[in-house]
Amino acid sequence: NRTEVENRLGVMFYDRVEEKYRSALKTISMKDAYYYISKHSDFNMVDTIDHRHYAIQELYRMTAKEMELHPNSAEVSAMCSSMHAFFGKDGRGNNEQDLQKNGITKKITQKYSVVHSRMMNSIGEMLFEGAHQKFGVDRRAGIDLPPDLISSILSPLGMNNSSIVMITDGRSLDPIKRLSSDPTTAPYFQVVPQGISTKASDIMFAILADVFIGSPVSTFSHYIAHTRYALGIGNSYLFYRRNATTEKFETFCHDEECLQHWINMMVSLF
Repeated sequence: NRTEVENRLGVMFYDRVEEKYRSALKTISMKDAYYYISKHSDFNMVDTIDHRHYAIQELYRMTAKEMELHPNSAEVSAMCSSMHAFFGKDGRGNNEQDLQKNGITKKITQKYSVVHSRMMNSIGEMLFEGAHQKFGVDRRAGIDLPPDLISSILSPLGMNNSSIVMITDGRSLDPIKRLSSDPTTAPYFQVVPQGISTKASDIMFAILADVFIGSPVSTFSHYIAHTRYALGIGNSYLFYRRNATTEKFETFCHDEECLQHWINMMVSLF
């Protein structure tokens, strides 16, 4: 309902503006809007986070309402395709035959972790190098996703014997091979099949996960983490490095203010 979106979020759809007024509108690209930092002295990071919480919470209230009213609509099916494939529409889990029909090789545990992997082009690798220099994250871990990184995060949470599911753009196979062959992760690891994966369903599947492991330089990961924070869901990990003494991975930057601080810093890397 466009009217409800406009009323709740304080926006207006462009095609609702009379044509005679459109030429006077100032435009901004989606990328510039995402990284926009206000120079107004009255605005601060807490205000930014509070407003984002409001917008995200309202968005998902509307989404939940739509799901209740039209549970079998194409839009709901697209958003929930991964959840339905793994857990069934009633949330009680699919039988082995239905799982195999969806291309799923292992039954999923009730508690599960989602790992986000994506191919990094030269710009992505430049951002990782900048993140290492300015923020201390590991140069390669967010790209390679080594098994000891995943285990170091999941073991202290008691999640090392629960399902590990990867959402991916499908263009980087090396992390999949590593996690599929390592004895500590292989028994619990699988990838959301491309046949059921959509951006919307991957996002929803990751938002509702017990643990989310994402990339510090991916806006896709940022959105998932922001939404989890806004909805009160913990255990989102985007920042990790090797301890210089123990050479083991450790996570840091565990709160939303730290994530926002990093996103503000990221602007200077473009």
